[in-house]
Amino acid sequence: MISEKTSDADRRATAIYEEKLRSHLEATNLHAIVAIEPNLGDCFLRQSLSDEIQASRKSHPHRLAFGIRVGHATAVHFGGLNS
Repeated sequence: MISEKTSDADRRATAIYEEKLRSHLEATNLHAIVAIEPNLGDCFLRQSLSDEIQASRKSHPHRLAFGIRVGHATAVHFGGLNS
């Protein structure tokens, strides 16, 4: 179970994505990863999850950032195709 603090930060990051970033990023950077720091609204756009994590941690080492894969419901997909 996630904490209320983490859940609140996730909601705020998702709102920033939906309200300010989605339409532009989906038109120009589909499938990239964007990290959003929900307190300041800073965004870090990279092509891989590991690069996105490094960029967000370098800039804000003590803050939560949330990664979103542009154009997808989740940042990472696990599993294979159903047979």
